Amino acid sequence: MLPREYRLPASTRLVRARFTKTGTFGMKYGENNLGVSRFAFVVKKSVDKRAVVRNRIRRLFRSCIEEMREQIVQGYDMLFFLEKGIIDKQQADLCEGLQIFLRQKNLLS
Repeated sequence: MLPREYRLPASTRLVRARFTKTGTFGMKYGENNLGVSRFAFVVKKSVDKRAVVRNRIRRLFRSCIEEMREQIVQGYDMLFFLEKGIIDKQQADLCEGLQIFLRQKNLLS
């Protein structure tokens, strides 16, 4: 589980945020003027009706972030919108895709 300081509170509004999307997830990110990057994950009911499946997707994605947290550039708020295509992905494929994506956006050191 992500430590509390790395979680993005629900009340936070991203100012001057940029949005970008891949086939399996979308990401809205912006600077936060803090010493750490914070993360939040959204899985709509349209992805799957069952909460068990939505929570599993959230946990898989969160574990990828936890593994590469030290490599991610500090000082950003990142909000991930997880899409329907993510259900069939294995964790290794998901982490690899996320790593490539963050590197393209210069958010990985």
